[in-house]
Amino acid sequence: MHSVGIDIGKRQHVAAICREGQRSADKAVLRFGADRSGLALLERWLSRHGPVDRVVMESSGHYWLPLAAALHRASVPVAIVNPVSARHFATRRLQRTKSDPADARTLAALGMADRPRIREPLAGAELREAARFAMRLVEEQSQIDNKITRLIELGFPEIEQAYDDPTCQSALAVLRLAPTAPAVARQRVTTLADANRGPGHRAVGPTKAAQIQALARDTLAPPELAPQIGFEMELLIAQHDLLEQQIAQAEERVAGLLDGELARRLQTIPGVGPAICATLIAEIGDIFRFSGFDQLVAYAGSTRRRRAQARRVQTPRPAGGWPRPGTRTCARRSIG
Repeated sequence: MHSVGIDIGKRQHVAAICREGQRSADKAVLRFGADRSGLALLERWLSRHGPVDRVVMESSGHYWLPLAAALHRASVPVAIVNPVSARHFATRRLQRTKSDPADARTLAALGMADRPRIREPLAGAELREAARFAMRLVEEQSQIDNKITRLIELGFPEIEQAYDDPTCQSALAVLRLAPTAPAVARQRVTTLADANRGPGHRAVGPTKAAQIQALARDTLAPPELAPQIGFEMELLIAQHDLLEQQIAQAEERVAGLLDGELARRLQTIPGVGPAICATLIAEIGDIFRFSGFDQLVAYAGSTRRRRAQARRVQTPRPAGGWPRPGTRTCARRSIG
C-alpha cells in the first residue's frame, strides 16, 4: 500500500508517491490540471502504481475541495491534514526546500509515517460554508458601522452623548431622517420622536428627541462638510440595512441546516445563535477526537504562548579581562 501526497494549486496540482516501507517519497512527481482531464490523468497514474492506502492533502484555501470530493466519489481514500501539521512534519525531517514538488513529497511521506485519519472530505462542508458566509456578512456590517461612526464624529459628534452606541437601531433611525447636525436641527421634535416607530421597534420619544435636537443646535461639526457627509451617510446606512436583511436570511439558512440534539443544546447557551452554533459544530467536527480542553483550545488557535525566560547566569569577569576576538586562549586551573 502506497501513500500519495498532493500539493494543491489554483490551476495545477502536484502529486508524489511514498512506497510501503520507505521513509521518503519518490523523486518523480505528477503535475496535472485542476479540471476533469487532470483528474483522469491522476486516476491513470494512481492505477499504474497499485493499491493506494491514502491520498493526503492540506486543508488550506478552498481549491482542495473539488479534487477531494471527486477522489472520494471514486472510492479513493482521502486524508485532509492541517497545514500546521504538515509544516511541523517537514521541520522534523529538516526539510529546507520549499516548492510544490517538495511539498507533495512531504505530504506523501507524512501519509506513510503518521497515517492521518481517512474521512469524508465534504462531511459538514455545507454547514461550514453557510456558517462562514453568515459570519462574513456580520464582519462586513461591522466594517460599515465603523465607517458610519467616522462620519458621525465628523458630522454630528454630540449624538454620542445621547447614545452609547451611535450605530444602534434608534440612532440610525434618526440619522436616516437627518444625517448631520444641521439637518437634525432643522427637524421638528415630533418628527424625531417618531423615528424608529414600527412593529417590534421602540420610538425615539419626545424626551430623547429634544435632547438630540439641543445637541445638534450646539454642535461643533464643520458645516462645510455637511453636504458630503450627508451623501455618504445615506449610502452607508443603505448598505447597513441591506446587510441586516442578508444576515437574517443567512442565519435562517443556517438554522435550516442545523439538526440534532447537539445543535439544540448549544443554542440554549446565552448569546449562541444559529450562526455561532453552526460554526462550532462545523469547525470542531467530532469533539471526541480531542483528548482534553487544552487540545481543543490549541486547535482553535486561542492558546497563549507561554514564554519562560531563562535566568541568565552571570559569569565573573576574568582578572585579565575578556580575550579579544580571534585570540587563542587556554584556561588553566591552579592546583594547590
